[in-house]
Formats: sequence, structure tokens, C-alpha cells
Amino acid sequence: MWSGIFRNSFFGEQANWAKAHNVEYLVHLNHEEGMLSLENSEGDYFRDERYVQVPGIDNLSQLIPSAVHRFDATWGTNNNFPKLASSAAHLFGKPKVWAEEGGGSGVDGKYQMNFQLVRGVNALQVRANGLRAGGFGGQTAGSPPPDTAQTIWYANRAGYLIAIGRPAAQVALYHPGNTIWLGGDAATEADRSTTKLGWQLFEHQVDWDYFDEQSLSSVATISNGGFTNLSGQTYKAIVFPSMTVITRTGLARLQEYVKAGGKVIFVGKTRA
Repeated sequence: MWSGIFRNSFFGEQANWAKAHNVEYLVHLNHEEGMLSLENSEGDYFRDERYVQVPGIDNLSQLIPSAVHRFDATWGTNNNFPKLASSAAHLFGKPKVWAEEGGGSGVDGKYQMNFQLVRGVNALQVRANGLRAGGFGGQTAGSPPPDTAQTIWYANRAGYLIAIGRPAAQVALYHPGNTIWLGGDAATEADRSTTKLGWQLFEHQVDWDYFDEQSLSSVATISNGGFTNLSGQTYKAIVFPSMTVITRTGLARLQEYVKAGGKVIFVGKTRA
């Protein structure tokens, strides 16, 4: 109930104002790289971004190569968090996906841009010294690096090409928000399982989107042998991480989905 009120009376009100004034509302939330912290502080990412015109994330240098390619035996950090914003955009029919700090000049900056582009982020806010009057901490910004113009051209061109296309992933990875809300070991296991499955799918060259409870219960339609989102994209298979609860409505819709030809894969702990 609280999450629904937050969606409608805060994010929804601002989205309605933006629409009425012919502008687009873009916003990121908090702790996107940590699913447990994100759910605890914001309720439900996908509910919050349901009516936002440009869903977003915030990259505070979490996506530099040394951070992404760091061994984490616990799967405690979700470096695929840009997928939250792009999945919300795909699920709810939004063409643009925003990143505050979508990369910048230099090798690390270009890496961060590409990392987010291939995960569907197409409105990249580029960081480069000298593009504003002052630097961080009140310091005077230096001259822009020599590759800044090419970097910005690349970001704009790549983002435009992605935005005019239609998302094509046919696999959905269920986001276990209800299990996380219950807390305890089950929540931690659901978080770690989801993060691990996201990487494993990528390692097998399988693209995917997060699939939320709203879409499962009501927003997505059952057509074309799967769940079809508001972008016209159809998920032929849904992978469920380790989780302990699902709504009755969601379970009934899953049964309809399977009858229509969809594939459902449960991984790890399942307890209704």
C-alpha cells in the first residue's frame, strides 16, 4: 500500500505535471546498485518509475572497469543496475532511458558509456571537465580533454539509434520485490540469486529485462506466445530467482502464460 501511494502521490504527480506542461520527467532513485537497500528506501523501483517519462539510474563511478571486474563471491553488488532503468522503460513503453553520469572522456569514461549502452541506457549524461564554470568542491574546472567532442558525438549518436529501435530481449528475469520486503535470510538470498542469474544469462549471450510484479499481475498482456509489454516486446521465457512468495494474481497469470506457450524457470529456493 505504501509503495502504491508513493508511486501515485509523489512520482505520479510530478509525471502528470510534466506531461501537462509538455516536458519530460526524468529521475533516478537511491541505492540502485544494492537491491536490498533500494527496496528498503524506495519501496519498489518499478512502481516508482511506472509513470515517469524517462526512467533513470545514477552511476557514481560504480561502472569503471576495476569496479565491474572485481570478484564478488557473495554477489552482493548488482553491477547490472542500469538494467533497472532500461527494463522499466521497456515494460512501460518509454523510448528513453537516462543515466546521471553516463560515462565521459578517456578510456574509463568510454567503457562506462558502452557498458550502459549495451544495457539499454540511451540518454547518457556525459561528464567532462571544462563543460561548466566550476569543478567539484568549488575548484575551477580545467580545459575539456581533447576527445570530449568525439565522446559527446558518440553518446548522442549511439543513444539516438537505440531510442528509435524496439527492445528485442525475449527473456525476463523476475524482480523478487515481495520476498525482499519480508526481510531476513530469504530476502538476502533473493537479492544474491537475482544478481547471479543476471550475470549468468549475459555470459551465455542471453539478453534479458527485469520483469516486475505490476507487469506480471496486470500491465503486460498475454499474446504472441508470451508476456507482451507496452513497448510491443514479448518475453517467451521468465526466469525466477530464489524467492519465497508470489501473489495469487501473479501465480494465476503465470498459469495462463504457460498455457499460451510461455516458459517458466524457477531457480533456487521456492516456497509459497
